[in-house]
Amino acid sequence: MKFLAVLASLTVFALGADRASTSVVPGIEDNYLLSNIAYRSPSLTIGTSGLAHDIDAIVRREAADLLRRRDFVKRASGTGVDNPTSVGTNGTYTAALAFPYGIASGDPLDDSVILWTHPEPADGKAQDLPICLKWQVSSNAKKPTWTKTDIIQQGNVCTTKDVDWAVKVEAKKLRARTTYAYRFLSSDKPAGNASISPVGNFKTMPTPTDSNVASLDLAVFSCSNLPVGSFASYARAYDKASSLDYVLHVGDYIYESGARASAPPGRQMEPDHEIVTLDDYRTRYKAYHRIDAGLRSLRASNAWLPVWDDHEVADQAYKAGTADGNDTFPVRGVRFTERKKNAVKAYFENMPIRQVDTSDTLRIWRQFKVGTLADLNMIDTRQYDRDVTDLYYNTAYIESISNDTARSLMGGKQENWLYDKLAASRSTWKVSKEFATNPVPIVQNDLNYDAWDGYTANRGRFYDAIRKTDNVIILAGDSHAAWVFDTEDPYHEQIYDPVTGKGAIAVEFAGTAVSSSSSYGSLSKAGYADRAQKLTQANKNLQFAEGEHRGYFTLHITPKATTAKYWAINDNNNGASPETLLATFEVKKGANKLTRPINGGRNSTAGALQSVEWDQSSWDGKTFTRKAKSA
Repeated sequence: MKFLAVLASLTVFALGADRASTSVVPGIEDNYLLSNIAYRSPSLTIGTSGLAHDIDAIVRREAADLLRRRDFVKRASGTGVDNPTSVGTNGTYTAALAFPYGIASGDPLDDSVILWTHPEPADGKAQDLPICLKWQVSSNAKKPTWTKTDIIQQGNVCTTKDVDWAVKVEAKKLRARTTYAYRFLSSDKPAGNASISPVGNFKTMPTPTDSNVASLDLAVFSCSNLPVGSFASYARAYDKASSLDYVLHVGDYIYESGARASAPPGRQMEPDHEIVTLDDYRTRYKAYHRIDAGLRSLRASNAWLPVWDDHEVADQAYKAGTADGNDTFPVRGVRFTERKKNAVKAYFENMPIRQVDTSDTLRIWRQFKVGTLADLNMIDTRQYDRDVTDLYYNTAYIESISNDTARSLMGGKQENWLYDKLAASRSTWKVSKEFATNPVPIVQNDLNYDAWDGYTANRGRFYDAIRKTDNVIILAGDSHAAWVFDTEDPYHEQIYDPVTGKGAIAVEFAGTAVSSSSSYGSLSKAGYADRAQKLTQANKNLQFAEGEHRGYFTLHITPKATTAKYWAINDNNNGASPETLLATFEVKKGANKLTRPINGGRNSTAGALQSVEWDQSSWDGKTFTRKAKSA
């Protein structure tokens, strides 16, 4: 591949046919920079967005750099100055490459998927040359031989310093509901001599009208804080990779905070300060991907469907600021608007996600249809258009406006989109990532105004929407504890019966953190158990609470039922730690509540269930009389 020819081709593409005569070298059809979505994500708009790149400007710069390099080599010839062996005559980096940040796939559709990687020189030395790769997709998912028979799609792609050498491509013309293997390799050498990435797998979605999807298996994660503990949750899910269809990360994939004195060896934050600049955010993602092998393995083994929460930008982020800054009060000299742009750009460069709406620079909310079995609604409850939240110093003010009908957790545009999707859905299950919608106070008015308690009218509108349909499953993270609810609607006359579950309008599964510290605080084992017990006793629709362990949960969805399994990491400081099954929960089609008895009538391994002998408990509409379950 002649990079100068590529550049000329891209110049023609960018400037239009009427300026084609400006080409230095005849153009070719393959547009290797334009195929890299990292230059365009999340928007096609260059102008005021500051998120997309001016491809024409990059083309001109690289062409000029190549000519300067050639002139230097020509003038240096015979003077004893070496021609660097890492620079090919085509102007790209030609020495050995490494893939220390792994590979990833994500946002699968029935006929395409996004593939990601981030190459760098194998010798670890910084350089400014473009890097070009070939990507390949094999139909032999288990043991690809990468022969012509195996390879069903492939292409070339280039990357430059403008996107920190990130590579994102869309592999198209794939078969629905099919598992594939994929890899990247240096494109300037035969396969036998090329630098080759690890091999990964992904599965395409069924077609939206496919009514023969027998099951859907998901692993759900949130809140991965690098220096707080290991990411053993990712490693244990990787052990199940062959039985999983997709991985959902519902937010706080990274944290913005600085170094921690208590960080385990080798897991310190990079850079060591609170991140605000584009280079800061890029460095943080690279640290996560380089340091944790479990994360790299799971990103490679299954297609991901991620969405952000607040810490991908900063703590308590909303549309106009964070807990520690806004456009009036910058953090480390960077105003909020610029900081948010930096964070969003780095997220799109490092996560295998699509451009959802190229005219909307912040839209990440999107829907995936898994045949007619399930809709997966990935909702943004933080960055898009969220009204001011509890910033720690304004709690009383947020409480005073929490019932304002105009307040929104999602923004009006996203709200209407979600309600329309729920109303129009013909799928059996409607799965939506949200905040946990039910408050869980131990004492009256002990509320969380950073969640739905600060947006009660919005919660009421959401309840109105889900009450009109069946089989809604709500997924949540953020709280660093595990919860399972029958969703009770306090705004409606229907009375919820905690014994039978009658009156519930949906079921909520909220997962604990991958590593972030428990929201219960630092307690003894007995203290964690006691707090979980008090929470379930104080909240009759809270069917399970657990705050001691870090972990994740899995979902097995069939046309007849959805089953959730909650997994706990035994030792959060050990990346090789085994896991323990805490409890299992079932929701039958049409029930809109958890199947009784909860967890099959067994006690959970940790935490607290409502812990009742259901046939010996009573509910008279006012008083819930429990019969404690014996051990």
